[in-house]
Amino acid sequence: MLNQLIRPSVHRIAFSASTFLSKPTFGLMNPIICRGFKVRTAVKKFCNDCYMVRRKGRVYVYCKSNKKHKQRQG
Repeated sequence: MLNQLIRPSVHRIAFSASTFLSKPTFGLMNPIICRGFKVRTAVKKFCNDCYMVRRKGRVYVYCKSNKKHKQRQG
């Protein structure tokens, strides 16, 4: 008897969540995540594959082996 009282409410919550997720506006609320440069005042090389480039008055650090090492001075 206890299962009969709990089960319909659980089903109702799951159904309302699935209809909420299926709305087209839900995707617009999530930010688009893209990896860019870490912006720092002092940039440095993290590994042997990192190299520095000077462009447009800024210093950039790129890395061939690990893309997480990208930095920009600014």
